[in-house]
Amino acid sequence: MERLSDPYFYPLYSALAYYSAVFAIGELARFLVTKYVSPRGNSQLFAIELIGTIQMCTCVYENGIIVKNYGLNAFFIVVGLLLTAGGIFNRGALTNCVPIIEDFFYSACSSSKFLAILTAQLIGASFASKCAYFIWNWTSQYSQSHLENALNTTCILQYKQSAGIVIAFEIFGAFAMRILIAKIAARPSLRKTIPFVVSLYLTAALYIIGVPGLNPIVATARLFGCQGIDNHVFVILYWICPVVGWLGGAHFVRNSAVTPVKKSSKKSKKN
Repeated sequence: MERLSDPYFYPLYSALAYYSAVFAIGELARFLVTKYVSPRGNSQLFAIELIGTIQMCTCVYENGIIVKNYGLNAFFIVVGLLLTAGGIFNRGALTNCVPIIEDFFYSACSSSKFLAILTAQLIGASFASKCAYFIWNWTSQYSQSHLENALNTTCILQYKQSAGIVIAFEIFGAFAMRILIAKIAARPSLRKTIPFVVSLYLTAALYIIGVPGLNPIVATARLFGCQGIDNHVFVILYWICPVVGWLGGAHFVRNSAVTPVKKSSKKSKKN
C-alpha cells in the first residue's frame, strides 16, 4: 500500500481519473441520445458520432502525461485500453474519417450518412481541446500534472525524421494498417487485438517519427495549429497521406478478396 502512495504514481492517478470522467460523461450523453433522439434519419447517428469523437479526442490530450512520466511502454498499454474501451462503449461511432471515406469511395454508404458522420467528427475534433483544458483547469488544484498542462498553451511539433520519411511513413503506415486490420478482423479469435495493433503502430510512430498520425480526425484535434508545420502541409501530411494510404490498402484487400472462379470442364468422356 505504501508503494501505491508513492508520488511517482500521482500523474497516473490523475490520468485515470481524467479518462474515467471523460468516458462517464460520454456514456451519459449517449444514454440520453439513444433515449430521446429518434433513430430515423441521421440525427442519432450524428449525435453518437459527435459524442464519441469528442470523447476519444479529449482522451488523446491526456496521453502526453503518460508518455512524459511513464514512457512509450505505458503509452502503448494505455492507448490500447482506450481503443478497446471505445469499441465497447462508443455504440458504433467511428471517430476516424478514413473508414467512412472508404465506404463513400466505394459507394457503400449514402452521401447524407457520409456528410453526417464527417461533420460530426470535425465538430467533435474542434471541441476536444476546449474539453481538455476545461478539465485541466478544473482539476489543477488537485493535480500538478494537470496544472502544468493547463498553464501550457503552446504546441510545438518536433519531428525526428525528414519530411520525405514522415510522408512515406503516413502513406505506407495507413496502407499497412488497413491490410493488417482486415486480416485480423477475418479471424474472430484475434479481433480483440486490433486496438493494440493500432496502439503498437502509434507507439512506433511516436518513437521513429516523433509525432504519430494515422487518424486525420485525432490529428486535427490534437495537432492542427501547432508550431512547426503550416496548415497546407498539415492537410497534406495528416489528411491526404493517410487517406491515400488507407484507400490503397482497401483496394488491395478488396481485390485479394475476389477469388477467381474455376471453370469446370464441359467435355465428357466418350464411351
